[in-house]
Amino acid sequence: MIVPGRAHLGHIMRYVGRPLAVLFAWDVIVTAGYMGLAQHWIEFPALPLTLLGSAVAVYLTFRNNAAYARWWEGRILWGSMVNYSRSFAREAKILLARGHEDLGRTLIHRHIAYVHALRLHLRRQVPWEELSPRLPADEIERLKQVANVPNAILDRSAAMLAEHGELDSIRLAAVESTMTALSNAQGGMERIKNTPLPQQYATYTVLFTHAFCILLPLGMVESLGFYTPLGSTAAGFLFLALLQTGNDIQNPFENSEHDVPLTTITRSIEIDLRDGLGEKHGLKGFAAEKDVLW
Repeated sequence: MIVPGRAHLGHIMRYVGRPLAVLFAWDVIVTAGYMGLAQHWIEFPALPLTLLGSAVAVYLTFRNNAAYARWWEGRILWGSMVNYSRSFAREAKILLARGHEDLGRTLIHRHIAYVHALRLHLRRQVPWEELSPRLPADEIERLKQVANVPNAILDRSAAMLAEHGELDSIRLAAVESTMTALSNAQGGMERIKNTPLPQQYATYTVLFTHAFCILLPLGMVESLGFYTPLGSTAAGFLFLALLQTGNDIQNPFENSEHDVPLTTITRSIEIDLRDGLGEKHGLKGFAAEKDVLW
């Protein structure tokens, strides 16, 4: 996630630099043909271009709203994961404290492994290096045989609770309720990950935006003359930036600089849980690297 701050020209140019350079070259070609070679057939009526631009802007707005809704829901779900993790750790520490302190501590450590496994699961990354120091070796071997590693970790934690028959039903129900909330949050994240935006949003926005940018200098050259490259490139930049913005945020768990900062969030959860146990861990929250939180 890019943290708020001042816009840098270098970042802006990297953002849409290549298509913007192609658009500027096309603007120059159109202007040279119209003004230098007197090829006045190189023009496009202004009214249809205006209508097309309005339609493209509306379409991009709908697509970007849908993309941002996915990004924001992902962030809300991870905010819920933070809250439920704290609740789970508190219940494991307090509700299981009377004669079951070791079980509570084990469940909290397992939950730390769970949130890291969930982060790596959503990013389609191999989790074993992260999980090996946190879970028993025999469980790691079992987890290598399953498709959904974080869900298997959560299931095993629930089984460990059930195996302790001395726990009364009230305490078990309280912890199980929180674990159900954790599972629901994970399911929401997986829904976002496994359900892309409709293909129409992915294809037509690119097609319509690029078509509009191609026609843009043709509609401007009669009125702007030699200033056409400046006006067309400036207007095209807005549309290209909107197009790229939607592309960047539509998949919030892709391990890119535009994602929900899962690494930062899971480190924060781990710090909170270890602090709750009174451990001296030496962990610190991640700071932004080059204005990006991962």
